[in-house]
Amino acid sequence: MNVLAIGAHPDDIEIGAGGAIALHRMRGDAVTFLLLTSGSEIADSERRKQEATAAADVLGVEDVRFLGFQDTQVPYGSEAVKRIESHVQETEPDRIYIHTEEDTHQDHRKSSLGAIAATRNSNEVLAYESPSTRSSFAPQYFVPFTESVLEKKIEAIETHESQSTKQYLEADAMRGLARFRGQQASSKYAESFQVIRIVDKLDESVELPQFQESRVERH
Repeated sequence: MNVLAIGAHPDDIEIGAGGAIALHRMRGDAVTFLLLTSGSEIADSERRKQEATAAADVLGVEDVRFLGFQDTQVPYGSEAVKRIESHVQETEPDRIYIHTEEDTHQDHRKSSLGAIAATRNSNEVLAYESPSTRSSFAPQYFVPFTESVLEKKIEAIETHESQSTKQYLEADAMRGLARFRGQQASSKYAESFQVIRIVDKLDESVELPQFQESRVERH
């Protein structure tokens, strides 16, 4: 399986889908990270890029790409959609993770809208949550995982040392959310996603069984 994960800033993907990404890599799936900004509003751009690459490496992801949009000013329009879509076409993903539109951060919302448009021809698109996600976020898809996978996710998040003062990035916060979503998924830990699109294409090459016409004798 080819996987594309799209985030507005470094650390967004790890927070929203780090457990799922770790599982993908554990089973040998190819994963690409596409980051719309380098997160330069809070810390130096190069430092955040280095942290993003290091965090991806923790999860086993080697392909990390940056679109170079300005932090806090991610656009929503034809240019952004076309640039995202070019990476979708290049990587040919079977599954795509994106921000949910149910988010109070302007970059997250516009990233979600742009990604939804850019992935309109993709078969599997799932939207992840973030600390700024609104209460209207209603997940329908859950990915359970073990404690070792959760610890790998936390390790990746903690690699973003420039963001270490944010309380919502603390390990206890990540564990608490994973336990809550795990309860909803009847497992110890889990991540949750909104389904934007899942197309299950039945194999048309499979021949349908031939049924004999039923005959009913009438008396």
